[in-house]
Amino acid sequence: MSILDLLSQSQAGKEVTANRLFEASLPAMLFARREGQSSGLNHFFYGGILAVDGVITTIANNAAALVLSASATNYIEASRSGTVTKNTTGFTPGSIPLYIAVTNATTVTTLTDQRAWVQPVHITQRASVAVTAADVTLTAAEARCNYLTITGALTNNRAVIVPNDWQGIVFCNNSGAFTTTIKTAAGAGIVVGQTKRAMLLADGVNVVRLTADI
Repeated sequence: MSILDLLSQSQAGKEVTANRLFEASLPAMLFARREGQSSGLNHFFYGGILAVDGVITTIANNAAALVLSASATNYIEASRSGTVTKNTTGFTPGSIPLYIAVTNATTVTTLTDQRAWVQPVHITQRASVAVTAADVTLTAAEARCNYLTITGALTNNRAVIVPNDWQGIVFCNNSGAFTTTIKTAAGAGIVVGQTKRAMLLADGVNVVRLTADI
């Protein structure tokens, strides 16, 4: 049973009903591939409405094509401000994953939708990060989690590198007589004590403490 106003074979004005349904689903279509414009290695997407740092912001359909790299795996992603880019390395920590596009010399051969339903804040996403003999930079998937458990036997003072815009709870479950610092790539960081938890925030430059170790 659908709660939507579905089309019926005998109704007049089917296009009006269809357009209203498209309008109703607009939030879910943000950054979706625009098939009518996309061809070859040129990727076009639909815009929509995105909350950018608390401001309801209109993202326009892209006027110029996002040109994908030929004979490569392209990771198409959006920044926190709604700017869409691609790379051939992997989704960037802190980005919004959109698509994985595999190309040959002239066109897209495989397109995988990576857009995700936005989970409510009460659903905790967890990741475990092993830190032992070297500093560790969070992967894109780890950076999207809001609860990180740091494990491993430390051989020296080590750092976990988070995106410049990030927030999470860190449980430092390391062992060894050394420290674990949660920091950005170029900024200052916070040491979380072993067996302790703390809520931290990367403010665009540095990691700052929101709570004491508990």
